[in-house]
Amino acid sequence: MFSTARATRGALVLALVGILAACTPNVPATPTPPPTAELPSAARSAQAYVDALNKDDWNTAFGLLATPGRTELREAKNLRATYFNARDIASAITVTYQLRGGLLQDGPSATAQLIGIWTSAVVGTFNQTGTLRLAWEDSAWKVQWSEDVVLPGLAAGALSLQRDVPPRGSIIAADGSALAVPGTVQVLGVRRSLIASPAEEQAMARILGRMVGLTPAEVIAKYQPYPLEWFAPIGDVSDEVLEQLGSELAAFPAVSARPRPARSYPQPQLAPHVVGYVGGIAPEQLAAYRLRGFGGDEQVGVAGVEAALDDVLGGRPGGTLSIVGGGSASVIARRAFIPGRDVYLTISPTVQLAAQQALSGTRGAIVVLDPRDGAVLAMASSPTFDSASLVAAGADRERARLLANAQRPLLNRAIQGAYPPGSTFKMVTLAAAVGEGVSNANDSFFDPGYWDGLGAGYRKTCWLLSGHGRIGLQDGLTASCDIVFYELGKRLDTKGPALIAQYARRFGFGARSGIELPAEAEGIAPDPDWKRAKRGEPWTSGDTVNLSIGQGFMLATPLQIADMTAGLASGGSLFRPHVVAGLADLGARPTPALPARVGTTPTANSLSIIQQGMIGVTTNPRIGTAQYRYADFEAYLVDGRWTAAKALAAAQRQGARKLVVAGKTGTAETGTADKPYAWFTGYAPADEPQMTVTVLVENIGEGSTHAAPRARQVIEAFFGLPITPLPTDGKATE
Repeated sequence: MFSTARATRGALVLALVGILAACTPNVPATPTPPPTAELPSAARSAQAYVDALNKDDWNTAFGLLATPGRTELREAKNLRATYFNARDIASAITVTYQLRGGLLQDGPSATAQLIGIWTSAVVGTFNQTGTLRLAWEDSAWKVQWSEDVVLPGLAAGALSLQRDVPPRGSIIAADGSALAVPGTVQVLGVRRSLIASPAEEQAMARILGRMVGLTPAEVIAKYQPYPLEWFAPIGDVSDEVLEQLGSELAAFPAVSARPRPARSYPQPQLAPHVVGYVGGIAPEQLAAYRLRGFGGDEQVGVAGVEAALDDVLGGRPGGTLSIVGGGSASVIARRAFIPGRDVYLTISPTVQLAAQQALSGTRGAIVVLDPRDGAVLAMASSPTFDSASLVAAGADRERARLLANAQRPLLNRAIQGAYPPGSTFKMVTLAAAVGEGVSNANDSFFDPGYWDGLGAGYRKTCWLLSGHGRIGLQDGLTASCDIVFYELGKRLDTKGPALIAQYARRFGFGARSGIELPAEAEGIAPDPDWKRAKRGEPWTSGDTVNLSIGQGFMLATPLQIADMTAGLASGGSLFRPHVVAGLADLGARPTPALPARVGTTPTANSLSIIQQGMIGVTTNPRIGTAQYRYADFEAYLVDGRWTAAKALAAAQRQGARKLVVAGKTGTAETGTADKPYAWFTGYAPADEPQMTVTVLVENIGEGSTHAAPRARQVIEAFFGLPITPLPTDGKATE
């Protein structure tokens, strides 16, 4: 409704227009918008444009532009590019536009207040208020194009984002020593305009190449694409290298150095598979990192804890978003970075070093756990690598060399290698047999050295070809008698062919443990459904019998064997294995990670049998498969410290607590002509376990010969005892 005064003024204006029209020549009339009563049509056009922006409907948005805007932009994809360029610079996650308040019309023009709600991964959420202008054109309201519609002030300047990347958190070992810390490197670069002659260029390229691990031709190729006056980065060197060799570069004005944040590994050969390393952002990861506020040229976690806890270590970038023009900058939004947090590990350098040394020259893995909470005290994989070499000059070339190495040194065999567990799996079979009532502590078996339980045509032999004779269930585990476990497998198969696999899963097999490390393998706990799905074949009794001794389709990681052993050592409690002890803000004390109890072992009726059987492995001189490797292992707890027997007087040993190891050997056939895998898994002290140790050595022979002595070395290191050299006698049991 119009007021009376407003209507009167309108009548006067119309009368005046009529008089003027009678007095003017006959010229084309200027297009006029609809009368004020139809004002909502302008609002509809404005809303339609905003809706098109919010839906990324660029064809519709382009069609709503007035002729000058369409002429300038030419096509819809250029309109889209303008908006998306601003979003990209601002590192925007979402942008939403809204109209606010009423729309104002002044003849053939109209304006509306436009609110842009931006959420940036770098500077957070901010609102910008601008003006959306419309013009009456071709009997319709059209949007007058300006970059100010994208972001107020953009038409007169350029959008600029200054990122502030936070310092990366440190990685700290259990003893407080640093494993990974923030550092700096010097970026050597060339400004082409300062190269005096081709001869100088060649000499410069030779020296630069020697410092960063490139050929002279590769150095020149790196800076050729850059404009003459630009600093073209060639490669990184440490402060120490620059100090030593910098004088050689003094003769070349074109070369200069710029510091940049980098990663430093003070103990680069200690637990590198656990610590990991940093590197550039991979193309397939760029989108995810941009959502976190990174620009794409930062160093991020590539492997190990560096990768698994990259969001914790890397912090959150901050920055300042501005419109720059005319020698000044107008700040739109600003947010401070959040520094990365320090990560404290459970890794004990003493135990870790012993595990790595025990594996020297082999392919294999060692895992040491605290059975009381699942803490990983050591995790070694061999062959290994040097973390520092993957962040130093020539890192890309070094990584390519390691990836091409057939020994696969970058593979963390402790969690990424899946192997037949062999006889270390017999504890699962025993637990299933007792749990399902097909055997008990008083059961007796006869081992003549072979077993015809599936028929004479399917005869299977014991590893001890002469046989163990009459033997009980517990001694069957101690002696690792295959005949006992073939028979248990057959009984379980009769009751239910999936039973062993079900018990295996309750121990943690066939699934990732959830440890804070990337690319953990699941392993395989096979059953009839698995074989049907994966191989298209029916399950047979022979499959169950093979599974009963940890062969056939069964695959496990060393960590899974260690986790099972920890459950047995703890009295049945299964904890999630973890390498992270706690997190800390800069300068603060770490907040400890709480142990996660994830289940119990299915050993309510069999735990004592299994534990006593494992103690016999190292102590029973008649049938213990590793007893001959531990026969001279003798230590006592005196004055709160474990001390080797030979360092104690007889009176000191009298009545003192003796250190006893419980364990299980394993020798797993590979299904090829290669030598078998050697296993040993155990815990100590047997009466009050403080640690478990699991050893796998690939293609080397029997577990008693090669794995048990290496486990002993780790146990000795853990308890502060003298390290026993590896034997050379080659004697083997199982």
